[in-house]
Amino acid sequence: MKRICTLIMLLSSYIVVAQNATDANGLKQGPWSKTYPWGSLRYEGAFQDDKEVGVFRFYDQNGKVISERQYETPGGISNAVMYMPNGNLEALGQFNGKKKIGQWKYFSTRGYLVSTEEYTEGLKEGEERIFYADSTLAETIPWKVDKKEGAWVKYGTMGNVLLKAFYALDQLHGAYISYYPSSKKKTEGHYKKGLKHGKWFYYSEKGIQEKMEVYEYGDLYKTVLREGGKLTTINHRKID
Repeated sequence: MKRICTLIMLLSSYIVVAQNATDANGLKQGPWSKTYPWGSLRYEGAFQDDKEVGVFRFYDQNGKVISERQYETPGGISNAVMYMPNGNLEALGQFNGKKKIGQWKYFSTRGYLVSTEEYTEGLKEGEERIFYADSTLAETIPWKVDKKEGAWVKYGTMGNVLLKAFYALDQLHGAYISYYPSSKKKTEGHYKKGLKHGKWFYYSEKGIQEKMEVYEYGDLYKTVLREGGKLTTINHRKID
């Protein structure tokens, strides 16, 4: 009986070593896995000369698969699939090593496409697109080197523009115009380095200008209200 137990222990040790083996140069080779401190599996895969190959699977603390990566090249390009805690698809995309590349797709809990993002070496680069549940386009957000840069547009469910504004270096900068679902203008103004600046106009759905505000780098100092046929001016502070 003691010999059997000893044999089992030796075999178990051999299996562990075989699964997490390094060569004479200290490079990971063959099947590899890692566990959480309490013993449940955290990930499993295989290495070739210290580089990931084949399929890697990652698990949450409850033992559910949260992501899979299929490597096209050792340690390089991999096709990734990410899962929600309930097992539904959450995201699809590619990595180059540990950095996101190309187009990534994200899905809702009900399975429809929520958004797409474009990456270059781990940084957002290009147009992010957000969708309604029926897959029609809801919003486009421009990115350059992981910062918002360019025209930001929101759409209604019928494809009409609801908002158009501009980003520079990750801050709202330039013209900002919002629209009613009827496509009539709702708000018009400008941003400067992320702050409202200059005159802002507000309109009713009938196209009547109901209010004007004047800003200086985000600081409101004047409001003009239209009440019936009368204009009321409110000075919030004095400008030197």
